[in-house]
Amino acid sequence: MKKAAYIFGALFSSLTLLGLLFKFMHWPGATIGLVFGVGGLALIFIPVYAVYRYGKS
Repeated sequence: MKKAAYIFGALFSSLTLLGLLFKFMHWPGATIGLVFGVGGLALIFIPVYAVYRYGKS
């Protein structure tokens, strides 16, 4: 579970940062990157990390 939390966190954080870079540079695909990045952080990473932290204690 710990490995999955770190992988999801790194994946969606990097996707969000790339979406921001694309948005600043006015390149196509920025909105899709931001939506999937922030959505993945909110819907996948945070619950997985919460389950990992809750199960640890």
